[in-house]
Amino acid sequence: MKHQPQRLKQALDNLRHALEETESVLLELDGTFFEEEEKQQVRQTQERRGQDLFAVMEVCQELGKSKTWVHHMIKSGEIPSIRLGNNIKVRRKDLEEYLESSRQQSPGQRRVFEKTSSRQ
Repeated sequence: MKHQPQRLKQALDNLRHALEETESVLLELDGTFFEEEEKQQVRQTQERRGQDLFAVMEVCQELGKSKTWVHHMIKSGEIPSIRLGNNIKVRRKDLEEYLESSRQQSPGQRRVFEKTSSRQ
């Protein structure tokens, strides 16, 4: 019976050592997993940046608008487009320019502009 507390202490030390080793391995795996996930996100972002032409459905998704609305805006010329055979494409730059030109000023900004313009 005298040796049982000593055996228990030794078993607990062995268990603690095994848990520390397991934790170390898990941290290494966790770091590797997140590094791979970050690399994949960077690749996906780079691939999206490389897409200079959007199909009509992609424009719909980007703007959150219907296909009919996007076709109307393309037909009216508000969103410039390129026809490639039977396909209509919109350049990323043109879509960004359309969005920038459509951006509304906040009411505070409008009032400052109106006051400035009324002084002249």
